[in-house]
Amino acid sequence: MPRSKISGITDKFRAVVDEPYEKLKQWKEVNKKKIVGCSPMHFPEELIHAAGMLPVVLQETDETITTGFSYIYPFFCGITRNLIDIGVKGQLGFLDGLIYSDLCVQNRTAASILRQNLPSIYVEFAQLPSSFTKEGVMEDTIKELDRIKANLEKLTGRKIDDKSLKQSILVYNKNRSLLRRLHDLHRADPKLLPYRDMQVIVQSSMLMPKEEHTQLLEELLSEMEGMKPTSVKGSRLFLSGHLCQSPKADILDLIEGVGGVIVDDDLYTGYRHYAVDVEVNGSPIQALAKRHLEKSLPVPTRTDLPIRWEKYLVDRVKASKAQGAVILVVKFCEPHLFYYPFIKEALAKACIPHIMVETEHEVVSLEGVRTRLQAFIEMLR
Repeated sequence: MPRSKISGITDKFRAVVDEPYEKLKQWKEVNKKKIVGCSPMHFPEELIHAAGMLPVVLQETDETITTGFSYIYPFFCGITRNLIDIGVKGQLGFLDGLIYSDLCVQNRTAASILRQNLPSIYVEFAQLPSSFTKEGVMEDTIKELDRIKANLEKLTGRKIDDKSLKQSILVYNKNRSLLRRLHDLHRADPKLLPYRDMQVIVQSSMLMPKEEHTQLLEELLSEMEGMKPTSVKGSRLFLSGHLCQSPKADILDLIEGVGGVIVDDDLYTGYRHYAVDVEVNGSPIQALAKRHLEKSLPVPTRTDLPIRWEKYLVDRVKASKAQGAVILVVKFCEPHLFYYPFIKEALAKACIPHIMVETEHEVVSLEGVRTRLQAFIEMLR
């Protein structure tokens, strides 16, 4: 049965996501290769891949934060507190390198704390531009990528030449194109996969060798593209928010359990992660810099973009034919919280109903959220 084959493939993705760091330790022991962790958003993993190492995007775990509170403010966002907590406990010690991007004050603090407490690991802070209109922004981006490239070469003892970098770009572009195919399939027929499975597939792409992930994706798409369309029953919803991490599965199950059907998103562990490819012609470093400076995908950790996030969201919600939007805001995420009033106003002006749900790392009662979501879905009917 096709459904059983699909479940079998998604179970392989889920096995990686459920225990990401244990699986990575096992992979390293078997393959004898270095692993470099990246904080979410913006850093071009192709540089690490071209150096013969495995790039992985750091993932939030469900572990209760304990020791980390001695190193970090309690009002920092959940993923920052969680990663510092597991870092100072030694659970990231299997990494050979760690690269943090300049997204917000919390990310900068995390990089500093982990550098101090993980002395055996190469910890890099990538200060890539967040302002896109200042003079010389392309040159500054290339300069920073060249600096990190040289440090990665020292870490791996291997030259990152244009040929290997172009090959890595092709590998990553292929994976992104397959994820976009999956996204389009799900948008057309959301019943093909539960949305939590979509999240698992994208998360696993951040943890697995791209070649292995691509092979599994091709098998999955082959099964899904041969299936008959199903009728969609429920209120069509657009899911937005969560700039750096995946939503808790309980929240996703709750949305779909009360009659919502998630038809599109702009999450980091969603469309935003694979929306744009890297150009394959010309200088590969320049191509990576150009993707970093891509202006079509606004996000509040960047400034002076020609397209504001609230306008982008209105256009995406309309294009997906969603009846409403669910905005997931991580508690203490300053960039998103500062931007939310503009989103709220723009959606209201466009007559798009929405609900804002604040999420937290710690386990909280979902009954209040369930009641609000049920009322929201009833309003859309």
